[in-house]
Amino acid sequence: MENDDNIVTLSKYNSQVDAEIVKGALEQNGIIAGVMGDATANALLQGFPQGAYRVVVFERDLEKARQIIGDDTSC
Repeated sequence: MENDDNIVTLSKYNSQVDAEIVKGALEQNGIIAGVMGDATANALLQGFPQGAYRVVVFERDLEKARQIIGDDTSC
C-alpha cells in the first residue's frame, strides 16, 4: 500500500531560481512543496548534472501539482 506522506520528485531544474518559482506557484495553490539541491556543490562542479534542483511534494499532492505546473510526465 502506498503511503501518501511519502515525498516524491515532481520536477527537476538546472536553476534554483526556476525551482523556487515552481515551488511558489504550488504553495499559492495550497500544496506544500520543497526544493532539494546543493548550490555549493553545483558551483564547485563546473558542468554539474542536469536537473540539480528538484521540486518535491507529498505523494498525495502529486497529480494536482502536475496539473498546476502543466506537466503530465513523471520524473
